[in-house]
Amino acid sequence: MSFDASLIGRSASAYAPASTGNVSVGFDLLGAALERIDGESLGDTVHVTFAEKGSMKNSGTYAHVCPDNAEDNLAWQAYLLFLSRLKPEDQTRFPAVDMELVKSLPVGSGLGSSACSVVASLTALNRLFDNYFTDEELMVLMGEVEAGASGDLHYDNVAPSYFGGLQLMSPHQDNPIIHLPTPKDWYWVMAFPGFSLPTKEAREVLPKQYDKSVAIDNAQHLAAFVAYLYQGNEPLAAATIKDLIAEPYRASLIKGFTDNKTALLEQGALAVGISGAGPTLFALTSEKEQAEQFKRHLEQNYVQPDGGFVHICRCADAGAKQIELSN
Repeated sequence: MSFDASLIGRSASAYAPASTGNVSVGFDLLGAALERIDGESLGDTVHVTFAEKGSMKNSGTYAHVCPDNAEDNLAWQAYLLFLSRLKPEDQTRFPAVDMELVKSLPVGSGLGSSACSVVASLTALNRLFDNYFTDEELMVLMGEVEAGASGDLHYDNVAPSYFGGLQLMSPHQDNPIIHLPTPKDWYWVMAFPGFSLPTKEAREVLPKQYDKSVAIDNAQHLAAFVAYLYQGNEPLAAATIKDLIAEPYRASLIKGFTDNKTALLEQGALAVGISGAGPTLFALTSEKEQAEQFKRHLEQNYVQPDGGFVHICRCADAGAKQIELSN
């Protein structure tokens, strides 16, 4: 036995909140962490413990959708990648890990479900291993595991899930994340219809190239969105939320999306769009009463009775990095 036996039994945990990627206006560049206004959790939790022999188990509402084989589980894949990046001498010094993923988000929902599993796993592991990696190093690991699940490297879910708030991806490797001002007045009505849409499938319908006018229009909307947030003009920021990149091609994959978007905009929604790759729909409003109205409408017209849900959320200030849990 070459590992440090005194570490056996040490444990750590982490909770990662759900997120909405793209926010329509920032394809692969923008993401917001979410928290339910009723105080119930909307995210995944991971518990890790040093043990003589490694093991993996799933629990929680959506444990049944997790792979039975640990090697196919994103949480375990995150652990294996974490382990591979340790210094050679530390790979033998630390004991194996017993891991439990409490899966509370549906897979293929557009709520950053895979990112939640990855972020919660790597955050818990980093705590267990005495904060072995920096935030920047941990983000690289998160991106690598998430890329394996979605087919492309993007941080618009893992960044807000880890740091919280509204995050914009930066081209600068030394400072890859820009924390944008969080809109305090917005209620995010998140409606998961009850069926999944795998991210890889949703990405396959997108064109390989876009017209120059589309690229310019999209850049204008994203730039205006960021500028209005820094100006504190939330109504104008909401008015710029428009998806020119993905929604025109993905809307037809999501039954009921277009009709419900039209209905909610007619009812006064500030913006309506596809959360991440879908099929979750998000609707923004600055009025709680209106949010409740949207929730009732979506429960009646968008959500299937055998597995969907609608939650009223705020943008979560805290991500997995800040949220401390005890086993």
